[in-house]
Amino acid sequence: MRSSAALLLVAAAVAASAFSSPAPPPRGRPLLVTVDDLPVSSARLHPDPGERERITRRLLDALRARGVRAVGLVTWRNVRDEEDRRLLDLWLEAGHELGNHSFAHPDLTRTPVAEWIADAERGREALAAHLSARGLALRFFRFPFLREGATEAERREARAWLARSGQRDLPVTLDTQDASFEEPWVEARRRDDRQEMARVAEDFQASLRLAVERQERVGDELFGRTTPQILLLHATEVGAEQWARLLDGLQESGHRFATADEVLADPAFADPPAFLASFGCGLWDRIAHARDEERSRAEIEALLHRQAEAWSRGDVEAFASAYDDDVLFVSPSGMTRGRAEVIARYRERYPDRLAMGSLALEVLDVRTVWGRETSPLGDALPGRIHGATVVARWTISRPDRSTASGLTLLALERGPDGFRIVRDASM
Repeated sequence: MRSSAALLLVAAAVAASAFSSPAPPPRGRPLLVTVDDLPVSSARLHPDPGERERITRRLLDALRARGVRAVGLVTWRNVRDEEDRRLLDLWLEAGHELGNHSFAHPDLTRTPVAEWIADAERGREALAAHLSARGLALRFFRFPFLREGATEAERREARAWLARSGQRDLPVTLDTQDASFEEPWVEARRRDDRQEMARVAEDFQASLRLAVERQERVGDELFGRTTPQILLLHATEVGAEQWARLLDGLQESGHRFATADEVLADPAFADPPAFLASFGCGLWDRIAHARDEERSRAEIEALLHRQAEAWSRGDVEAFASAYDDDVLFVSPSGMTRGRAEVIARYRERYPDRLAMGSLALEVLDVRTVWGRETSPLGDALPGRIHGATVVARWTISRPDRSTASGLTLLALERGPDGFRIVRDASM
């Protein structure tokens, strides 16, 4: 009887386990910490190997005490000797992962793409050899300056090299200006100016806190949920002194330190948009800009569709409502300035519905016009789209004559009421 009772208890326990609810997911916003320009970002300020080691150990202590598993991105030019190789090993021994950040940190927007790839490959080969000797593999790459090229051809070639070399781009969502505090900190420390060091420390903390708050707000608004984050930091002396306080503040504000695999598994990182500019920025700002471009293109295409419909029903006034009051219309016969004059020109050349025929406008190319803005914290941001150029093919069909077709180049400006055509060069 005792044996039977024991078996029943075991069976009940197994059944309860089988039907129990799965463990709830960990609480807190997942946050991956990444560190650029290892082994030490500012080797110029820290030529002494012993000083670089002290900085490295302080950084690692701050991460270890909080259970952070970071990804460090190595700029191999900073690995100058065996002492620097040993610093990389300290990161590996502490359980962190190392990724490629190129050899000499070239800017793809200012470097021929073949030269840029050769430099990035040089960094990959050196780091891969270092990792392989320790039984580890290289997985991640980060674009220097977060710049992926000024043209689609540059970006495509760089991305093709990444795919061939088996590296994954490691994006950033929380782009900070932490490295800008390094030189003021070091100079104050060398003068033993404790008051200035305290001021730099407060500015460091406030700057990073505000950057995190702004960029997380953007990410959450884009996806309508709490988004995981990838924080960009640099291996600096000021970081060695300030990371403990920074990381504690992040935990207190609801962050949970997570691994690269957990964070990158989120769908938000599945399909990063192309961002072609002379500057880099975080992923959320790139996605926000890409969505603004999509909305702008859709708005422009809808505007031209309404134009074509108005023309096809013989409504010149409605067709010309897409023009700015001071529009300049250019054609092989000359220039016409002002919407009223353009309407008069159309009415003279197309006096009735039959003469106007049916219009189709096929949009061939849209280039939005925007620029670089700078936040109060010094972050580079894509500015609001305030204009566009459009290349379209126009086709007029009329039952009593052959079809006419040609190209038009439009310049549009965005105002409070949407886009308006300010230049129309039709051929």
